[in-house]
Amino acid sequence: MIIKPYEKQHYVTLLIKHPRNGHPYEIHIAKPIESPSNKGYGIIYVLDGNAMFETAAEITRLMTRKPKGYDPAVVVGIGYPGGEPFDVERRTYDLTMKADPAKLPVRPNREPWPATGGADELLDLLENSIMPKLLTLFDINPHKQALFGHSFGGLFTLHALFMRPNLFTHYVASSASIWWNDYALHEEYEHYRLNRVKEIKPKVMLIVGAEELDHMIEDSRKLYERMKQDADSGTVVQYMELEQEEHVSVIPAAISRAVKGILTTE
Repeated sequence: MIIKPYEKQHYVTLLIKHPRNGHPYEIHIAKPIESPSNKGYGIIYVLDGNAMFETAAEITRLMTRKPKGYDPAVVVGIGYPGGEPFDVERRTYDLTMKADPAKLPVRPNREPWPATGGADELLDLLENSIMPKLLTLFDINPHKQALFGHSFGGLFTLHALFMRPNLFTHYVASSASIWWNDYALHEEYEHYRLNRVKEIKPKVMLIVGAEELDHMIEDSRKLYERMKQDADSGTVVQYMELEQEEHVSVIPAAISRAVKGILTTE
């Protein structure tokens, strides 16, 4: 009997600190076994990396498995030291925009909200440090660079789309917290719609579980309808409402849909 060794993506973790605020991050990287296509590797950045990186990396590995798989892609998880799936305080700061405390709901534990408003600092880190570093490590396809986020990560992904639409080519927002700061995200969308560059046509997926809170479903659906109707927005947008999934169970399903959508489009 000949037993073939199990081939798996090579995982690497980099520890970096934000040059301005000193906050530490663990950057998890899954390098494909296969060589890149002639266009380079696609690359998928995943927020809440401690919770979602390995799921995204394994789904990507399976979907790119030869001989029938799609072209290989690098997966990058943006995580934190400590090992917990979700660092509530860090992610609340990193993934939200500045908010008026009076416009935020009472938290389930009734405790005060942690510090908020660091989304642009994390975007700066992505744009100026993390993404350039990955370009030195891999041959990257410039037309297949994606960002995936869930819940607050979905909010952050839409903020990135509306404020820096040229940073990524694909934006996937799963169960996005569109309600944040009394729906201020809609003002950002209006800014994006009025100031967009016609040559930039990002591809966007809005995903939500069909068994989530009614307002979560309605919020994603309304934003989709608005983006779809604005023909001049330049955005190619899809909406998916996944049956039998709620806010947590939808995560692996959303990652699967996201990875397939990213790998199959340019």
